Amino acid sequence: MKSLPPLVLTLVLSACSLLRPQAAPAVLPLLAPSTLGTSRSALQLVHGAFGERDVAFQCVVDVSPEHMTLVGLSAQGQRWFSLRYDGSKLEAQSNSQAPPLLDPQRVLIDLQLALWPLAALQQTLADSGWQVTQTAPATRRLLRDGRLVAEVHYTGADPWQGQLWLSNFDHGYTLAVESRPLP
Repeated sequence: MKSLPPLVLTLVLSACSLLRPQAAPAVLPLLAPSTLGTSRSALQLVHGAFGERDVAFQCVVDVSPEHMTLVGLSAQGQRWFSLRYDGSKLEAQSNSQAPPLLDPQRVLIDLQLALWPLAALQQTLADSGWQVTQTAPATRRLLRDGRLVAEVHYTGADPWQGQLWLSNFDHGYTLAVESRPLP
């Protein structure tokens, strides 16, 4: 049997490496509602840019130490999704009218990254390969194995009031969120 010339062998091996499936972006672990350290409720107006697709929706967020509830509504008030999380069990429902790129669990992960206390995020993520830093009072960064995955920018000291912007580099989208507390 003739041996393949080194150049041909290199090309064949390179082509095989292209056929390997790409690793999906890692998903940040969920934090228990109790790690927020308080009860909070807010109405959020969210504008998302997913590549060339935009979506605007409202999100009602209600957190107590026992559970967290998210309800996503279209601009017309139609329920697109609802999610309930108690720290161990996640229940999510989506309406068929909801944009397919809007994943309720992804919304929850982003809200926790942006709204939870830095210390709670750092304690939960210790020894997991994830790292959350607050490089300035108005900037929070999420890293995975030293690589920047997401960044959040705030306009004020309380993320539950005012505006914030989140860029997720792994999943390729940005969110602009305006929050106001609910009584």
